[in-house]
Formats: sequence, C-alpha cells, structure tokens
Amino acid sequence: ALPICPIKDSNIMASASNNDAPSFTQDDSLDEIEDLIAPSTTAPKGNGIIIEESNSAEFNPVYAIVSLIGLIYARVVYHCTYHRIESILGFILVCSLVLLVHNTTSGGSAVNRGDAFQHSLIDKGLSNIRSEYDLHIGDVDHWCLMGGNDDCPCEDPTEPSFRQWKGWLKAHTSNADRARAAIGHNPGLTPNIEDWDDDWHYDFDDDYGIEEMVDDEMYVGDSTVIDVLFLGDTFTEQRQGTASGVPQDDFTGIKKVFDKQFTKIKGGKYEALALGLAGDTSPNLLWRIMHGELPGDLNPKVIWITIGTNDMLRTACSEEVVLLGILRVVEEIQKKKPSATVVINSILPLSSEHDGVLAYKSKYKELLLNKKAMKQSGRAHFDLWPSILSINEELEKFATNHTNVKYFDANKVFVEERSDGTYIVKGTMMPDNIHPSKDGHKAWNEAMIQKLTAILEKN
Repeated sequence: ALPICPIKDSNIMASASNNDAPSFTQDDSLDEIEDLIAPSTTAPKGNGIIIEESNSAEFNPVYAIVSLIGLIYARVVYHCTYHRIESILGFILVCSLVLLVHNTTSGGSAVNRGDAFQHSLIDKGLSNIRSEYDLHIGDVDHWCLMGGNDDCPCEDPTEPSFRQWKGWLKAHTSNADRARAAIGHNPGLTPNIEDWDDDWHYDFDDDYGIEEMVDDEMYVGDSTVIDVLFLGDTFTEQRQGTASGVPQDDFTGIKKVFDKQFTKIKGGKYEALALGLAGDTSPNLLWRIMHGELPGDLNPKVIWITIGTNDMLRTACSEEVVLLGILRVVEEIQKKKPSATVVINSILPLSSEHDGVLAYKSKYKELLLNKKAMKQSGRAHFDLWPSILSINEELEKFATNHTNVKYFDANKVFVEERSDGTYIVKGTMMPDNIHPSKDGHKAWNEAMIQKLTAILEKN
C-alpha cells in the first residue's frame, strides 16, 4: 500500500496562488491522489493494521468428490483404451483379493455348503473297503461338517475313543457286567467306580484283565442264548430304560415294550440284549466293544448297530468321517465275531422344525428353509437330512458288497412323503423330532423282527 501523506511542495503551492487559481486545500489533493491509485484489496483496520481480504472461493466438498470421480473415470477410460489387457488382469486381481478377504473374515476354513444335497455326497468309494487298513484318514477331504478341518471336535474315526467322564465309565461297566451275566459269568469283575477318587486316571492299556479272568470258576448260572445283540447310542440305551446308566421314567415304557418283544419268557420271538450309551459316537462304541461289551464267550447270531447321529450332532464330523467311523466299528465286530451277521441300522432322521419337515418339494419353500438354516448355522439344511441320506446310501452299498453284513432302513418307519415334501411321521412316533417314543420304538421293533426273521431263517 502506498503511504498517504500531505503534499508540501512550496513551488506548486506558490504557482497556484500566483495564477489566481481556485484555492487548493490539503483535503482536495488527497482526494485526487487517491483517484489515481488502483483500488486496494486491503484496508486498515483498528490501529492502522492491514488485514488481507481474500477473494478466493470457499472449499466445496461436492465439487471435490465430483472432480475425483471424473479423474478416476478418465483414468479408467484411458487404461481400457490403451492398456486393455493390463486393465483386465488388474480387475481380476482386485476381485480375487476381495474374495480372499471375505472368506478369511467370514469363517476361515468354513465352506458355504449351498445345495446341501449336492455337497453331502460321498464319492470316495468307501463302500468297497475290506479291512481297517483300507480306511485311509489321509484321503479325507474335510473333517468338519461345515467344511475345513479345525472348527470341530471331530476325532479320528479309526481309533477307539474313551470319554473322560466317570459317569460314562460307570455306565459302560454296567453294560459289560450285563454282557457277561448273559453268558453265565460273574458280573462283579469290573472295578467299583464308586470307590474311585475324583482325581482318577484311566490306563488305556488296561482291559480290566477280562480275558485272563474268564475261567470255569466264574460261571454262576446258566447262560442265555442271545439271538441278537443291540449296540449303539441313546436310541439303544432307551431300550434299557436308562440314560448314561441312570434310570429314566420317560424310558420305562420303552423298556417294557422292548422286553415284551425281545424276551422269550415274556412272549418275544427272539432273545435280545441291548447295550447302549447316550451321546456316544462311533469311536466311543469302538472303545466299548474293545473293552468288555463284546466278551469272547458272547456269541449272538446277529449284532445290530445303531450309531452315527452323535458323530454329526456332538462332534460335527463330516459325512465322510461319520461313514468311516461306522465302518470301523463293523470291521472290529467282524474281526471279533466272524460268524455273526452284522446289521447296520440307518441313521435316524431328525428335524429342528416344529412340523418335522426334512425337505420341501417346492423350490421356493426349499429356498426359504435353506435361507433360515444358513442364517442360523452357515449351512443349508441344518437338520442334516441331506447328510443322513448320503451316509445311509453308502452304508447300504457297503452292506451289498460284503458278506454277513446287512443294512436296515429305519426311515421306512419314521419318514413319510406328503404332497409338499418329506416329513418325520406325524403323531407320537418321534414327538421331539429326534428321539423315538414308546410308539416309535414299538413300530421300529416290529420292523426289526421282520428283518431278523429273514436273516435267521435263511441261515
């Protein structure tokens, strides 16, 4: 800014006075000088301090975003025009990275099962195995039902598994005693679990000395000829009237029905013994038959196994692993009792839907069922019906390819086809859509008797 000050040139003032010009004051000279100076963008404020007054426009975020989008668009058009191949490869790379991040953050090794009926299929040819040496764990595609290998407590299906629970061992001991009592042996051979301390430790190499202790002095009565021995989990233990060895009022009726149909003295056609344990998996059953529940002198004509449900429900094993576990149990039984016929009972249906639906015929309803299941568990058909069908199909193939092995389809008892889909049978057969009731066991027993008649009469 130019300094503003009064003009003090005496010659100019004198000249103006001598020519009789109008009077020229100091204020007039200031006005004329200011007219010659270009307008300033500054102005004195306060005590002569000059503050800049900017004419620049304020920042507009909308304009900035539009400009950025335009710039990006221009770059994309440029690269697509002059660097097309590089642009396509870059787009593929970005999409791959997005998918990788999404899969990593949404469950790691978990697999979106999508169509559960398709993804539950087993295509390993396991129905052709001949011994435990053909059961290759290294060939298993995935261990967990939801996919992957690390997100489930699934155990090696080819190895016996002992449940670290004193109540379970007590129930197993009771089963082993009943097995020996059936052949006239002294049932009091196993340890008294009640006397054990809470910090007990079980030696897996200990077989209670059962094989060495069986001799003539142990016989306390006449042996019973057992036509069929039932081995399994909860469904089998219901026939004993117990759950984990503890009597249950809800199972009293089931036990009475079983005794009437499978005890000759009460009018049954065949003599049977049921040895089950609630919650057991195939590896648990394998351990039990290797530790006392299938003693050397017990030689039933038929050994009927019902196992596999808890392998999916409790340890969340994949269809392939569940199948391997069941086949390993069959192999062990055949090794111990080569003359017996082994019957593999199909895995029973189960449903979490109140109406017991297993599958809809309508694609729209099926889509809604899958959507609900995916939201709850990340897996279509959480009711496991596709997995159950897949495993049962392979079990049936295995039985067809092997001598002294039969398959029994219990779904004919508990499943019905309706106009809109597949359901668990209405009524009181399976009221909770998981466990058979007294009526369910009665119908199941009647169907098993027909199968036993066909096997035993043929033999």
